[in-house]
Amino acid sequence: MPKPLIAFLSDIGSHDEAHSLCKGLIHTIAPEATITDITHQVTPFDVREGALYLADVPESYPAWTVITAYVYPETGTSTRTIVVRNNKGQLLVAPNNGLLTYALANVPAVQAWEVTSPHVMNQPVTPTWYGKDVVAAVGAHMAAGTAPETVGAALPLEDIVLLPYEKGRALPDGGAEGEITRIDKAFGNVWTNVKADLIAPVDELVGRTLRVTFDDAEADVPFHPTFGEVGIGEPLAYVNSRGTLAFGRNQDSFLAKWPVSPGSRFSVRIVEA
Repeated sequence: MPKPLIAFLSDIGSHDEAHSLCKGLIHTIAPEATITDITHQVTPFDVREGALYLADVPESYPAWTVITAYVYPETGTSTRTIVVRNNKGQLLVAPNNGLLTYALANVPAVQAWEVTSPHVMNQPVTPTWYGKDVVAAVGAHMAAGTAPETVGAALPLEDIVLLPYEKGRALPDGGAEGEITRIDKAFGNVWTNVKADLIAPVDELVGRTLRVTFDDAEADVPFHPTFGEVGIGEPLAYVNSRGTLAFGRNQDSFLAKWPVSPGSRFSVRIVEA
């Protein structure tokens, strides 16, 4: 059996020692575990952004992974931490506040438990840091081989909190509409929930111009498979690495010219020659 693996996400940042203290606790409880960081740069308190960053993690990691994640604005309240087993066999440990929404949409849950046992928490539990004393501690216990059934009572799958989940949709005029789901922060690219083939088969879109209408802006951009097919600073539409329509500029930021934010609505259609 491979060594236990913990994939760790939080909104705690890496500017100070906090994420390292979580890892120290994990190593204390599960000294054989390998810890890999998903990210600790989730915008503080932004559960939806954290959920989007988790979306593809279950598919990318092996079955023996414990996915341990916290964006926990409700720390110290009645919001519980949960342990979920998905149908790949992975265990996911997170607050029950919607953080697992997209991860479970991609690899569904088959069992869940609500964490109530003090034996799997770091004592004394700090009310302002459930992320360390509950989530990280429980994730470590799961990696160390503690049975998830011992953390607390079984939780009906319908009681797992999920964020509103919407897919892009085709429009009667041949276009499509949806929302901005994510900003690719490092490069200023804009990702959406629209599959490009809602507009036309992808190979038929190449080289065509798309008119994108945001809440208060409009842009005409060509569709290309990759950035180098337009000039430096020029915009394009493309299919991103997660398979949805995205907008960017070659070696520049799309946001610098068309500022939008996650949750913004948009529509897109082919501009006929």
